[in-house]
Amino acid sequence: MSLTSKYWIVVCVSDTHQHHRQLTDRLKSTHAGDILIHAGDITNFGRGSKPFEDFDQWLSELSFKHKLIIGGNHDSILKPSLNHGKFLKDEQIVIDDCLRIYGSSWRPVGQSAWLDIPSNSHIVITHNPPDSRNGSHVDLEIQLQLRLNKIKPLLSIFGHIHADYGVWKQPNGVLFANAASIPCSRSQILNDPLRFKISIDENSIASIEHLM
Repeated sequence: MSLTSKYWIVVCVSDTHQHHRQLTDRLKSTHAGDILIHAGDITNFGRGSKPFEDFDQWLSELSFKHKLIIGGNHDSILKPSLNHGKFLKDEQIVIDDCLRIYGSSWRPVGQSAWLDIPSNSHIVITHNPPDSRNGSHVDLEIQLQLRLNKIKPLLSIFGHIHADYGVWKQPNGVLFANAASIPCSRSQILNDPLRFKISIDENSIASIEHLM
């Protein structure tokens, strides 16, 4: 990074359901980066601390400088203790004094407060999907979609609906990315993590590129 512009490789996963170690080799090689985002469903309705302790140990083995985590509907502990990652619950973090990332854990449909998302967020992480690429309406948060359409972050990362894995762009330019790692068929290998390059230039203009 230069003194006048900055960029980050952001790598996103979600819905690993205690199969996170199947992604280790890819996250250490072809899908390495600066920031790792996990958009929830670390466990399979995990109770107690053991699933989170293994997940935390796994995070310690990855070389990402920043590891940002939110909870999903399968994660019964509302705010697990992580030593090797930052758990976001309705809060924004600022990286390198300029990249603003907001994370919000699972919220039941109809009881959300998406207006809390700061309007200056570059990345918004939720477990709830604001949209579906395949036309599914299961657990969609329409109020979240409306908020994102208004504030126009560069990237909306989420999971939950495994069949919607992938990246698509809204007419207003916002990238929607469902990062669900486990595919619909459990017999298949885990989906690749999604990768993006986010740049902020000397004029504080931010841009994003989906890395295939």
